[in-house]
Amino acid sequence: MSRTITRAVVAVGGAGTKMAPITRIMPKEMLPAGRMPILEHLVHELCAAGITDVMFVISSRKPQIPAYFGSGAAYGMDFSYRVQDDGAGPGAPVLAAETWTASLPFVLAFGDNLIRGTADSQAPLQRLVGDTADCSVLTRVFPADSIPAHETLLGAAAVPQTGSGPAAVAFGRDLLDHAGARWVHACAARWVLGPFVFDALHACPPRANGELYLIDAIRHWIAAGNTLTALPLKPGDLRFNCDNWETYHDAVAALRP
Repeated sequence: MSRTITRAVVAVGGAGTKMAPITRIMPKEMLPAGRMPILEHLVHELCAAGITDVMFVISSRKPQIPAYFGSGAAYGMDFSYRVQDDGAGPGAPVLAAETWTASLPFVLAFGDNLIRGTADSQAPLQRLVGDTADCSVLTRVFPADSIPAHETLLGAAAVPQTGSGPAAVAFGRDLLDHAGARWVHACAARWVLGPFVFDALHACPPRANGELYLIDAIRHWIAAGNTLTALPLKPGDLRFNCDNWETYHDAVAALRP
C-alpha cells in the first residue's frame, strides 16, 4: 500500500544510570557527539526522512531537552513533549503517544542511539520509511558468538553477503528464533509501526520487573499470524547505542570534525 509517514515518537525517558554521575545533571541524549548533542543528530535524521511532527517522550528529570529543541520551528518541524516516569519499560513511550499518532503509521526512535549511513547511499531511516510493511525495524547483524550485551534479538540471519550486505527478512512465527544460528538480527533502535501496536501492547502483560517491552508486544502480534520486516544496516553504516561510556566514546571518535 502507498503511504507517507510524517510522524515520529522519540523515546528519551531512560535514567542513564550506566553513565552516571554525569547523567545526574545532563541527559545522556544531550551529550555532545561531533558538534551537536546525540539527540540533535536524530532530529536531522528524522527531518531527512520526511518526518515533520515529533513527540518526545521524556522524564521529568530532563527539562534540558524541551529547553534546547523548543517548538521545532528552527528545524522546520513541529515538536511536542510528554512526560513519562522512568522504569515503565521500552514499550511505555509508545503507549504514551497513542492518541497523538492519530491512528497513522509512525517512526519510533530511541534517542540514545546514533545512526549514520554511508555518504553514497540512501540513509538507513529513509530506507525503512520507504518500506511498505505494516511493521518494520532496522537491524544490525552480529555473529551469534559475539553479540554485545543488552541487544534485543529478533532471529537468525543468513551469512552476510558481500557488497550491499545481508538481505531484508520477513519474520513470521516460524522464523522468529535464533537458536543455533551463526548470525543474528538485533534491533537497531528505529521502527516503523502501525496502529496495531497499541492493541498489541495493551494485550501484552508487563514482565516480572513491572516493565512493558515493545518486543514482547511484537512477538504477540507475530504469533497471531503477522510478520515483521527486518531491514539490516549496510556494511558501511554506523550505529552507536550510546547508553554506556565505551560506545559513546566510539561515537565521539567517529564523528570528530
